[in-house]
Amino acid sequence: MAPNGETIHKILTTTYRDDPSSSSSLINNNRLCLFINGKWYDLTQWQNIHPGGREILQHLNGKDATDAFYALHSEDAFKRLSNLKPCSPLQTQYTLPYVETTNLTLSFRQLREKLIKEGHFNRSLFWETFYQISVYVMCLLGTFCHFYWGYNLLAMIIIGFGMQQSGWIGHDYAHGRGTWMRWLCRTLSGFINAFSPTWWSRKHNTHHIYTNNLGIDTDVANDPVFHLFFPSKEKDFWFRAYQHYYFMPVYSLLYLSWRWQSIQYSYYSSLYHELAFMLPSYIWLYMLGWQVAVGSVLFGGFLVAIIVTATHQSEEMLNDSSRSFVETQFLTTCDARCNNFFMEWLWGGMQYQLEHHLFPTMPKYNYARVRPIVQQWANDNGIKYKIESVWSIWQRNFQTLKHFSS
Repeated sequence: MAPNGETIHKILTTTYRDDPSSSSSLINNNRLCLFINGKWYDLTQWQNIHPGGREILQHLNGKDATDAFYALHSEDAFKRLSNLKPCSPLQTQYTLPYVETTNLTLSFRQLREKLIKEGHFNRSLFWETFYQISVYVMCLLGTFCHFYWGYNLLAMIIIGFGMQQSGWIGHDYAHGRGTWMRWLCRTLSGFINAFSPTWWSRKHNTHHIYTNNLGIDTDVANDPVFHLFFPSKEKDFWFRAYQHYYFMPVYSLLYLSWRWQSIQYSYYSSLYHELAFMLPSYIWLYMLGWQVAVGSVLFGGFLVAIIVTATHQSEEMLNDSSRSFVETQFLTTCDARCNNFFMEWLWGGMQYQLEHHLFPTMPKYNYARVRPIVQQWANDNGIKYKIESVWSIWQRNFQTLKHFSS
């Protein structure tokens, strides 16, 4: 069996009385309807102006989107939802499926409310300032090593670490809500890594809701370079047989890929302000010279790729999107146990991947305190909480790639 081949599911969190795909269903009549907080909302028109794009809404059509909504949205979005008119009782009764929320889902929502009241979603000015300064200090130190000492290799390593940590912090800001979070994300992600927050958020938020769903989650759709499934003969490539050998050098191309995709998305979406935020990064790289510039980007990308792939792609791949939000996260995510300060710092919060997926808007520096709470909650509700050592996860990631290379 593959390392991600678990296929026995015993958790059911939401049941539907009617088949949403039936011909009499409103959602099959060119309408987009989501179930949030016990009410159905027709978002057919709203999807065109949804800041997160239409795609993520369309995948939720006819389903309970309550937990997904609260996981990704701000207080302002909660207020705007209250101003939307829900579907009429007639529509709800005859054209939309009946959604029954079970005890597991209710328990999860109670857990979220408890964590909010205890302040785990609150941001710390000290930690926000510390993380910002630490990234810029590393990048400035690497630049100093290049220009004043001529230590190009040392410059690549230090700047690469700075770029990696900038990625983690920018990721945290992109999930954060509020105007100042958006601006911190644009400046840090743009100045250091030349990433488009809008491009990243649209693809990544879908990953959060439909984690490891083949055909939906683009974060695990890396074929034909990497296969996490056995492709059909006509879609196969000869080099798949070697993917467990070449994955490490290919991982180093991650940041180059993200930079290029950011430029493309911002240009074709006319997000010229995001292109402006990327400009300082390229001026800086030009001044460093191509050796240090390319080396730093490759090293930073490798440090991110070796971590972000490990906590998901060795877990179960899903062929349908019928499972609830909370079940999906527990099935497809594994935490990493870091046993020393360096690894804790290197992983940048991704060692708490499950906590992050359950509560994306929570600051990353609060996950360590939340982990034992989530572990106890999982134990009380009979859900398997997966956590392994860093080296065990990396080994299983290699075995997964090797399994699907045969």
